[in-house]
Amino acid sequence: MPEEKIPREKLLNQIEETARIYENEFHGCSRCVFKALQDYFDLGDGPSLKASTPLAGGVAMRGEICGALLAGLLAVGVITAKEDFKDINALNSSLVEGFKLSKKIEKEFGTTNCNKIQTDKLGRFYSFADPKQYKSFIKAGGYEECSKVVAKITRMTAEFILDYLEKKKD
Repeated sequence: MPEEKIPREKLLNQIEETARIYENEFHGCSRCVFKALQDYFDLGDGPSLKASTPLAGGVAMRGEICGALLAGLLAVGVITAKEDFKDINALNSSLVEGFKLSKKIEKEFGTTNCNKIQTDKLGRFYSFADPKQYKSFIKAGGYEECSKVVAKITRMTAEFILDYLEKKKD
């Protein structure tokens, strides 16, 4: 986190706006979410940001689980998981936290499926793997709509992380 203490609401607004800008300018929902969270929470490193990249478009452009959610889950894992690979309690704890975030996002969007989110926002699903559909996605304002989803999921993940860190202090 930044050295100066930023009020929570202002911080959340900044993180949300950063993610929206990243998605509009650079694309790749998963990497844009992870990069925005990384910028403000000092999460992971270059390789972890690179690892988030192929999750975009609902897992490698397949329209499955929302890449923005997956990046949020990666961030939650960085925050909640332990280095000790053999610690089964730490595994279970991190899984529970990931489940909570997933349910929160599912409640917000009615689904965690990229295909369904796109259909809700744009009236149909566009396969990024098909160049013609990808061009149609852009013409339909896909990045504008996806940037709103990316921003919202990033904010929700940041809220989740802040709440988790606050609980850990107590």
